[in-house]
Amino acid sequence: MRQWGCSRREFVSLSASAAATLLLPEWLLAAQSLSNNPTSRLGLAWTEQIRWGSVLDVTRMEGGGKYWDKRLVEAQSRVAQAGGGVIYFPAGDYHFENHIHLKDGVVLRGATPRETTNAHDEAYRPETRLEFPQYRPSFTGEGNPIDSAFKGIYLETPATAANCGVVNIDINRGHIHFEEAEDHRCGGNRLVFGCVLRNCAVADPRIPSGRVTQHAWQRFTSRHHAAIDVKGSENLLVANNRLPENGDDNFTMKDFLLKPNRGGADRFDVVFDYDNRPGLYVGHYCVGGAGGSGDDGTPESHPYGFRRGIVIRDNYVFNTGRVCIGFAGDGTLCANNVTRIKKDVWRPTATGEDATSGSSTNDNRAIEMRGWGWIVDGNDCRVHRNWCADHTYYINDGEGLMHEDHCNSDVRESRLTNNKVNSYLSIYKCGAIDGLLIQGNGVSTPGDIADIYVVSDRNSGAQPCEGVIVADNTTQSNGILIQGSPANGNVVKDNRHLGKEGVIRNKANAKLSGNIGYQT
Repeated sequence: MRQWGCSRREFVSLSASAAATLLLPEWLLAAQSLSNNPTSRLGLAWTEQIRWGSVLDVTRMEGGGKYWDKRLVEAQSRVAQAGGGVIYFPAGDYHFENHIHLKDGVVLRGATPRETTNAHDEAYRPETRLEFPQYRPSFTGEGNPIDSAFKGIYLETPATAANCGVVNIDINRGHIHFEEAEDHRCGGNRLVFGCVLRNCAVADPRIPSGRVTQHAWQRFTSRHHAAIDVKGSENLLVANNRLPENGDDNFTMKDFLLKPNRGGADRFDVVFDYDNRPGLYVGHYCVGGAGGSGDDGTPESHPYGFRRGIVIRDNYVFNTGRVCIGFAGDGTLCANNVTRIKKDVWRPTATGEDATSGSSTNDNRAIEMRGWGWIVDGNDCRVHRNWCADHTYYINDGEGLMHEDHCNSDVRESRLTNNKVNSYLSIYKCGAIDGLLIQGNGVSTPGDIADIYVVSDRNSGAQPCEGVIVADNTTQSNGILIQGSPANGNVVKDNRHLGKEGVIRNKANAKLSGNIGYQT
């Protein structure tokens, strides 16, 4: 006999005596609007394993005061003891002092947005709001401690936590970090759906740096800590979330000490920039060796980098720098996302230690692909490079959609389709390519470089390039480059160049047909 796992319709019809017989928790809510699966339209069967119908209203927990930490702990305890379910936050503001640690099987859910449910819309704003502490900088002495703020939502038991997530919540000054345990052990079935995150960066614990003499009060945005970072053994969903432009909490540090570049100045006005951080990392790992210095990653060498069931879709991500969306996996779907990196941002340092030059990088790119069998489809991306310290050169980055040699695998049976991007598609020095479709993309790269790179060859030598189809794309800068050896079964057809006359550089024995506006 089920103790409390009945459907909503069954629960509503139960008499009091029948409910007592089934030992239903007194907190179980009967509202139909709270028992549905909010992700059902996506057709992911695993999301039905979450106990959407088992709902506890957090406002039923006793305890006064401004902060909700203790009440949420009690709510989680009750839900976890009953086998998992949803903790519901009705519309309103909820303040927290510390990190939230989700228990196994628990989902935090806010009220369903009323105006619009589309995170691409500027009006998208969930009516349930979680507020974490604001960092208040001090520019004297040791400065305000980092641990006074920069809180987030974590997992209590990363090695095993499954069927957990955050849904329809507006989070201010907090990030979401569903991590793993040692040896890459982690549970699966994890999701972040319909959330808005503002002021969601954290401070880099390495700053002030011991390598560079710096003021003890200096702070810098952590460059590898994403606003939403989800890892798991399988089945990860990050969808319909919005990371809007911030600025409310940014603060400027005058007389910020940096290691000079090429004899330049060592003191700058540096902004602690809450938008200069990765946006979404989903199953994101270093797969394989560093660029040009290690073997490619494989499921045997890096099994955690080839996990399945990853879906990243319908998100809106605004950055001033860093990667908007980064993932690894086997068969990852990254679709219908909007990414924006702000234009004309001055970046005196990309590390918090060294002044930038034209050879520096802040890793500004729209989507970073790693692993095998990925599908990157229907994304709308705008990416811009930052100005370096002397405001003379741009920093050396600004890729659109990129699968590169560094920390990566070779390319196998992947698809780059129907994307719109203002910077180049970069399948670059990636090692062997065995099956790749690049179709229906619109690329408008600034400058005199190729719009579409497909290069398997590395600096260390030739690499196979096989089964590549580049078809029905539009380019506007300098055309298409395809390169690799040995080369078999490659096709470049029906592409159109809209700018001045473009070029197709065919260094992979590709069959060419129907291309318009190119020299060959």
